[in-house]
Amino acid sequence: MPAPRIAMRKIKDVLRLKLDAGLSHEQIAMALKISKGVVAKYVGLATAAGEEIVLSCRHQTW
Repeated sequence: MPAPRIAMRKIKDVLRLKLDAGLSHEQIAMALKISKGVVAKYVGLATAAGEEIVLSCRHQTW
């Protein structure tokens, strides 16, 4: 059975906490009640997507 999807809001929160707050993967996982693996996955995908996604996430009004 596949794992349930993560809400887009939670993905944005992962990136915000990583990029703006500078939290560790473990701290983010605990704050959002998700696994460290999920945090690593989405931070890695954002990094691979390059500057565009990082800049667009930083300009969001949270």
